[in-house]
Amino acid sequence: MEEVTNQDGQIELDNQYISKPLPFVEKNGFPHWLMALVWVLVAFVGFNIVGAIVGGVGAVLTAPDLTDVQAIMTSLAENVNVLFWANTAGQVLVLALGTLLIVKLSAARGERKKFLRLQLSKNVWQVTGITTVLIVAVFPTVTFLGWLNSFVPAPDFMVEVQESMMEMITKFLKSDNALIMGIIHIGFVPAICEEIMYRGYVQRSLEKSGGIWMAILVSGFIFGAYHLQITNILPLAFLGIVLAYVTYISDSLIPAMVAHLINNGGQVIASSFYPEMLEQTITPETEMPWLLILLSIIVSSALVYLLYRMKPNHEA
Repeated sequence: MEEVTNQDGQIELDNQYISKPLPFVEKNGFPHWLMALVWVLVAFVGFNIVGAIVGGVGAVLTAPDLTDVQAIMTSLAENVNVLFWANTAGQVLVLALGTLLIVKLSAARGERKKFLRLQLSKNVWQVTGITTVLIVAVFPTVTFLGWLNSFVPAPDFMVEVQESMMEMITKFLKSDNALIMGIIHIGFVPAICEEIMYRGYVQRSLEKSGGIWMAILVSGFIFGAYHLQITNILPLAFLGIVLAYVTYISDSLIPAMVAHLINNGGQVIASSFYPEMLEQTITPETEMPWLLILLSIIVSSALVYLLYRMKPNHEA
């Protein structure tokens, strides 16, 4: 008994065609791109609600006086680790577990892991190795994009929000056990949770609606915007695009997860040994290492092309 799937998504079994079960999205005529954008908005709200609840509980438990609101806020500001646990809770419960639930609307049973690319593929380890080199080689280019981004005017309130976030991260990384906890909260958790949502669900949904290159570019910019760092949106979006590209080339989330971990975890480790890095900001007056940037662009471009050649049947 031979089973073959034709181009219309039907299963041919002994010369009889049986239609595959359609997921909720396709059965009810909803475009995949719309579901992706709706989930991004819902997840953003849900992430902040979960973070607020966990952060509030942590603040109450650590505050010396539960009748003094100011004391609770002060306790929260002093116990930065509570905020990071709140962030981790939001990422795990909403971005990861929430996405694993919402994918049931967009993919039929038995197709969900493949939809999210939670799988190994033929070239996954080769792509992972090259991506590891790429994410390091591309760093000067990311710095250059951050410099370009510094010329873009930003609203004062957005700048204040980003400065508050950086102060929180700086304080956290200067605390006890910062290296281990930083790698967990800033490295491992986002590398898994954000990849499941953005390179898994969002990218695949956009692919089904507008093709691979639209999906790579748009999912990258959505990823950059999600961080609410308008003065860093160009480098963040660029990294999102790179991660989306290697995900497509490998048809697996593993290379992007590893690269995400190296990028975030590497910065945590570097700042632990060189804390002065945390005080540095890129401005239009910052001197750029132009030769290093040029070398980064050349090497990164070569690695991107090498990855292109690794796509089976050169489908990229």
